[in-house]
Amino acid sequence: MKNFLVFGAFVFLATSASAQTSKQIKVRVVYNTADTSSSAVAPLLIQKIAAQPKFFTIGTGDDRDLAIIADCYRETPSDPYSCYYVATKWLGSTQALLGGGVMVQKSAEEAATALFSSILQDVAERWNSTDRRMLIAELETCLALTESSCAVPEPLAGELKTKSINLSQYMRKGGLKP
Repeated sequence: MKNFLVFGAFVFLATSASAQTSKQIKVRVVYNTADTSSSAVAPLLIQKIAAQPKFFTIGTGDDRDLAIIADCYRETPSDPYSCYYVATKWLGSTQALLGGGVMVQKSAEEAATALFSSILQDVAERWNSTDRRMLIAELETCLALTESSCAVPEPLAGELKTKSINLSQYMRKGGLKP
């Protein structure tokens, strides 16, 4: 029954994520390979991500849209896995927190499934809104640092009705709300 509920949640969240982004999300998972607990869980998490090629692809090096730092701790073999993750979205050279979580599960497989489900939820709920916040921050940073005009990021150009804007024009329009 528990596996059925996890699968149901996965299908719902995966279709929500699919509706939000039309391309595969490049995922980079970072974990401590020298730690036995993390090394037991993280490869299973990576397998779960890679098993969804319609939505995700595993990135290498700096090639990523989503970076996940995962770590687990287990003092003795009879203890449960205590795991956490932090997921950040990358847009060019900037990053923003997408989500994070802590899980305690009996087995490495259960821990990887819990991590994967929580990451899927973060992507489904915040992927597009995080993109918008990052683009607004990028534009506002440029406007604060220059006396001339800044290029308006393409997704925001329609809303501002211009491709280039200076600080005075931006303030007269009332700025943008995340």
